[in-house]
Amino acid sequence: MAEYGEGENGVGGVEKLVSFEEEVETFLINLHDFVYHRNAEAIKKLFDTDFYAISDIYFKNIRWPSIKLVDIFYKQKNRFHNLIHSLYEELYYRHVFIINDVTLEDRKNSWDNYKCLLNFISSICSDPSGDTNDNVLVMPNVWIHEFLSEYLYQYQSMCHYKLKILKNPEENKEGIEFLIKHADVFESSIVLEVLHSLLLKAEFSTLPDEERSIFVHNVFHINNEEITSRYQFAYFACCVLLKAYVLMGDYYTALKIISSIELSHKALYWKVTLCHINIFYHIAFSYMMLRRYNDSIKILSQILIYLAKQKVHLSNQQRYEQSQIHKLMDKMYLIVIICHSLTNTRLDETVLQSIKENYSGRFYALLQTTNEQAYADLFYKVAPKFIDPLSNISFQLLANFENVQNQTYNSDPMTTQLNIFLKDVSYQKKAFHFISYSKLYHNIQLKKLSSLMNYGEHRRLVAELGEAPSGELPPNEELVASDIMSVKNSGRQLVWKEGPLYKGEVVTSVFGSSFDFYIDMDILNIKTRAQQKIFIDYFVHQINMCKNLSNHLQGTGAPHAYKAKYDNFRRKNKGKGRAKA
Repeated sequence: MAEYGEGENGVGGVEKLVSFEEEVETFLINLHDFVYHRNAEAIKKLFDTDFYAISDIYFKNIRWPSIKLVDIFYKQKNRFHNLIHSLYEELYYRHVFIINDVTLEDRKNSWDNYKCLLNFISSICSDPSGDTNDNVLVMPNVWIHEFLSEYLYQYQSMCHYKLKILKNPEENKEGIEFLIKHADVFESSIVLEVLHSLLLKAEFSTLPDEERSIFVHNVFHINNEEITSRYQFAYFACCVLLKAYVLMGDYYTALKIISSIELSHKALYWKVTLCHINIFYHIAFSYMMLRRYNDSIKILSQILIYLAKQKVHLSNQQRYEQSQIHKLMDKMYLIVIICHSLTNTRLDETVLQSIKENYSGRFYALLQTTNEQAYADLFYKVAPKFIDPLSNISFQLLANFENVQNQTYNSDPMTTQLNIFLKDVSYQKKAFHFISYSKLYHNIQLKKLSSLMNYGEHRRLVAELGEAPSGELPPNEELVASDIMSVKNSGRQLVWKEGPLYKGEVVTSVFGSSFDFYIDMDILNIKTRAQQKIFIDYFVHQINMCKNLSNHLQGTGAPHAYKAKYDNFRRKNKGKGRAKA
């Protein structure tokens, strides 16, 4: 542990002497020296390996040395610098969140430090005078991604904390007063504004597609020291914004944001494994929530096949990274299972084999069940921890409302997203019911169809539960007609072909091109456009062949060559009879 002598105001005015464990002191000295000398590879090892190794040995359940003590240590070594101070403070509070020892004061101090660091980063990425400041701060890609990801994680944690205290305001008056007093701490609009400003610092998002591909290809092949800080921070800010909008449930904007970067095997995110996997997971989840199941399966198949071939590489990752990678892989396989059960897309053999080996129970159960609870259980496993991005004004209004009215704020983003998902699932499952009836009927009255699908029983249960009086419920025919139209609409989905990820072509993937239906008055008309095999042409062709062959053998209408061969054959075999038994 840290050792130090008497303070500045101690006996005899002796200056405070601070010392730590040898590994900790080496880490602190290297932090200054490597950043000062702009050694990106050494910084990568320092943040990616040494920090977590030292934390496991000395600070597994306790905090790192206080920021004040570390400042004194740097002054003793003549290495104190405001940038190094802020970088260590960021690591300090990152570890505080890891060991789950967070106070409101910690959240505020961490936010203040992020503001300081991000203002500095924004200043070096800006170039209003025409002078380049891009290489003032040279950092590895891994650190930049983790830095911005931690920034988003702490914002996510603050959103969850706000919801928690609003649900029971009487017992959290101190927390509410603190947050109202420090209203800017991880405020949603500020967080998004900072990330968007970093994204706009780089010009790659505005380049045409061809120029962007060339630019990305060139960046992938140069050393870390030669990549501009402006490009690095803008690139990974785009990746983090993808996650931010998914957490808020704005999936269309998430796909639109990530379309700013090039998704190819030469992209920068390939150099950061966690970033690579996170991008594909959040894109696939967005596609699933937008009912683009084919696209979700397609993009997950790419990353899962790649990861299946990179087992040796993944085993060389740090322990904390391996844990996150395996969790994300489990989520991605479960998303594939969900999307496959809701559409008729054929899975890649490699992905299908992995699912049968590791998730066979869930895979076959989901294909055979119509129970929404099975989908709900899987959704809780694959979904991120959604947030309710309360603004300062709405938080203050809700806090005051709670105190006056003595009520609770029951917003639950996870439940909201689950209900949206289950509604789509119910329509997709009903689609398969309608398809099954197409094998029995070409025309069926809505009244009869509602009886076959137990709409009367559903009506009775709704009335018993008191959700609506039986007199206010529409007739069964109207209910089934409404569901038919909803099912027909849900059967259409976008499929990405080329261009931005948020665009696509409309296809009817659930029904295919062989099935359609429409309502005429009170009758459901089902049209099956399956092309039946027509054998008449085949038989006519065979008959003509037999007729021609017969004509040739008999010599009628046949060329002289065939007749000559036939006569020659008869002469040779003249007088030859069958051998008698």
